[in-house]
Amino acid sequence: MASNIYRPYLFTGLHILGWFLLGFIMLFYIPLTWNVVLPSVFWLWQMIVLTLLILIFYSNAKIIVPKTIIKDNTSPFLLWAFLTIFAMQFIAYLYTSQTDLHAKISAIIGFKKYKNPYFDNYVLMLTLLVLGISTSWAMLQYWQKAAQHKQKLEQDKTMAELAMLKAQINPHFFFNSLNSIYSLTYSNIEDSRNALHTLSRMMRYLLYSTEERTTLLKEAEFMRDFIALMKLRANSKLTITTNIPENIHDYPIVPMLLLPLVENAFKHGIHATDKSEIHITLTQNGNNLEFEVENTYFEKSSTTNEGGIGLTNTKRRLQLIYPNKHSLKAGIAPNGMYNVKLQITLEQ
Repeated sequence: MASNIYRPYLFTGLHILGWFLLGFIMLFYIPLTWNVVLPSVFWLWQMIVLTLLILIFYSNAKIIVPKTIIKDNTSPFLLWAFLTIFAMQFIAYLYTSQTDLHAKISAIIGFKKYKNPYFDNYVLMLTLLVLGISTSWAMLQYWQKAAQHKQKLEQDKTMAELAMLKAQINPHFFFNSLNSIYSLTYSNIEDSRNALHTLSRMMRYLLYSTEERTTLLKEAEFMRDFIALMKLRANSKLTITTNIPENIHDYPIVPMLLLPLVENAFKHGIHATDKSEIHITLTQNGNNLEFEVENTYFEKSSTTNEGGIGLTNTKRRLQLIYPNKHSLKAGIAPNGMYNVKLQITLEQ
């Protein structure tokens, strides 16, 4: 945060330092190198050139380049560059012809008279240098802003997908869970209280703990709560096994990344009359996380080898947030079960 606050002042300081160094070279390099006393017209001319170069630099970077090159309109930029070079040469000719600067400098240093009074190589070199640097600087700023804008769009897209994933947790799940809890009140008051507490904890997590980052411990606890409530609604033909260790080494993780895989298993892996199985396993080796969900595969299920909507969104989020740091495989395993296996390399 502090670096972002001081960044504009840092850039301003670098610009001031750059112009100070250029001005120092232009004004004092020859006197200090050759140990000569130069006429006042030399100092005045160098200050005029420096001022003109500053005007060229910022007008080119802030006005010309954004309106020409950045908009893929190169011809006006080339015309501007030609006119700038011509104008600088014309100003140099007017000044040197009125002050006879070249002859005075040649006499002091001991060089022959300037060979071409109508063309100043020194001014041309500085003009081209400033035009090149200012154009490069303007393009670099544009690319940086474009990259930041792209990153912001990706972040917004990720947040939108997170909101969509929250909404994808079937609202009927909460409604049906409340009905199941209500039924429990007639048979087991203590269990109904625990289930209600679990449901409220889940809702609190969804509302307040899933903005941008959460922790692996919280995400694992949320999945345990989700599975516990789903068991309340399960029939006797469903077998659920979970292996989510308590002693997880905590790492930051994108919220609601693992749950869609579990929710898909309950959505597509349960049959009203046939036996069904759901197996959920989470293992961890350092910062390498492996999450596997396996459920009974039914021919009429809408789940295919590509997975459901939750799996598709999970793939997209993984590509955005964990590029080149994840592996996600889904499909029918040799045992006939539908298997989803996710591997992620987490970062502190």
